[in-house]
Amino acid sequence: MKEMLQELVKKFNEKDDERKEKIKDLKRSILLRFTDNGVYHMYLENARLSDVEEGEIEADIVLETDTKTFRDIVEGKEDALTAYITKKIRIKAKLMDKLLLSDLLK
Repeated sequence: MKEMLQELVKKFNEKDDERKEKIKDLKRSILLRFTDNGVYHMYLENARLSDVEEGEIEADIVLETDTKTFRDIVEGKEDALTAYITKKIRIKAKLMDKLLLSDLLK
C-alpha cells in the first residue's frame, strides 16, 4: 500500500496546473487509516506532498477506509463521493479540506 500511496504523491507533485496555485499557501497533515492494512501519513506544503510515512499522527485530514475501496477510487472504478455517502470511506476534516482531499484523489 505504501508504494501505491507514494506513486500517487509522485503524480500529484509532477502535476503543473492551476489547482496547485490555489493551494500553494496551504499547510496540512494527512492521515490515511486503512482498516485492513495499516496507517500512513504525509504533509501538504508549498503545493507539494511529502513522502509517505507509516504511523499515526495528529492530522488535519483523516481518511479511513479499506484498501479495496481506496484502490477502486484511485483507479476510477468507484466514485469518491459515492463511497463517502455510503460510508465506505470516512473523512474527518473541515469542509474545505474534504474538498482538497477529493481533488488530491483525482
